[in-house]
Amino acid sequence: MAFVLDNSVAIAWFVNSQATAYSRRMSVRAERESLHAPAFWPLEFANSLWSLEKRKRLRAHEVDGIVVRAERLGVVLHGEPVPMRVLLEMSRQSGLAVYDTAYLELAQRFGLPLAAQDAVLRAAARRAGVPVL
Repeated sequence: MAFVLDNSVAIAWFVNSQATAYSRRMSVRAERESLHAPAFWPLEFANSLWSLEKRKRLRAHEVDGIVVRAERLGVVLHGEPVPMRVLLEMSRQSGLAVYDTAYLELAQRFGLPLAAQDAVLRAAARRAGVPVL
C-alpha cells in the first residue's frame, strides 16, 4: 500500500523532539509502503530544518545528516498542477492553509490515506472522507 506523507510526520522521523508514538508507527509503515507528497514537500521539509537550526535546536551538521537520510526515503513527489481555485475552495471549506490543503487534495485524488500529526489537518481529512492513518 501507499500513503500521503505530511511534513509533520516526516520531520518527526528525524527530530527526536518532534517524535510521537504515532510518528514511530508511521515510520514502521514507511519501511514497506510507498510515500507520496506534493512537489513542494522538500522545500517545506528543508525550511523546517532551517528553522530548527536557526533556533539552535539542531546544529548544521545534524541538519546536513538529516537531509542525506531524508533524500533516501524515496518520497514520490507529485507536481501535477492543481488549479489554484480548487485549492482555495478546499481551503475555504476546511479552514486549512493552502499548503496543508495540497496534502489533502493529493490523498483525495489518488485515494490514499493520509499520515499527519496536525490535528486540524487530520480532522479536515476525515470530514472530506480521506482515511487517516
